[in-house]
Amino acid sequence: MSRGRYRSTSRGYYGSRSYALQRALAHIAAAKRLTAQLGGMDQAVKAYFFALPPSELAAVLDEYERRYGRPAREYAANTIPKWRTGRVQMGGMIAERLFNLLPPRMPLAVKFKLVEGLWHHVGPSSKYQLRVTPDANVAQIVESVRLKISEFVANYKIPPDLERRFDWLAAGDVAVKQLLLGHIQEIEKTVAVEAIRAQLPVMLEHLRSAGSHTGRLAQIVRAGQHELEIVMCSTVTKISAEKLDKTTSSRFIRICDAILIYLIVILCFMLMIIFQSYIV
Repeated sequence: MSRGRYRSTSRGYYGSRSYALQRALAHIAAAKRLTAQLGGMDQAVKAYFFALPPSELAAVLDEYERRYGRPAREYAANTIPKWRTGRVQMGGMIAERLFNLLPPRMPLAVKFKLVEGLWHHVGPSSKYQLRVTPDANVAQIVESVRLKISEFVANYKIPPDLERRFDWLAAGDVAVKQLLLGHIQEIEKTVAVEAIRAQLPVMLEHLRSAGSHTGRLAQIVRAGQHELEIVMCSTVTKISAEKLDKTTSSRFIRICDAILIYLIVILCFMLMIIFQSYIV
């Protein structure tokens, strides 16, 4: 082989390798962008795409063809069965292009389900301490919890990575984005309140039974991503809630214990006076 032919072949070989590398890097970059947009929704979105009825799938592929050409559409249509079964892995660039066509066609009910699943995994969490009187009823406590959770959700600032997922689902529609945010905020409040409402009656009965011997008892209730420490103490005069940090709970318990000790000392002192009066 002549030196000229070798150089020509060599350039062709390395040129094809360079092109393949560029394509691979483009697929990786596209996969990263899609992951940033979808986050915890990627598997749910993929399942939604593969479950599309034939007419809806055809509409998506029609749009795909208009944007990326007939060969791209034919490849996708022929490979979907293999993607669906997992025999062939969907490339990052193809997934990004196909999935980005879904939000404008996706029913609002499906978007609600997607953000609910996402919120369940990456939504905000909180810890509160709720101090209740021994005679407090379920309705009073539930209302106090509802107000605190509502306040927390209303003031919660969605982080940028989570907001990108809402933006993707909304497909640039501000009204849809507000609907999604409003829906998830309402779900957050409802889940927390219903969990508390379901657990409270038994818990209150237990607290009152045990509290009659100790004067104070605490129990933790979990509702979604929220944790509520309910403290029933004979020294509490009204229901109050406080955001819980590392020192709040122990500080309140120490105060409560100190008050109880003080009351016990006074009671003992009074009993001594009464006893001495009987002796005299």
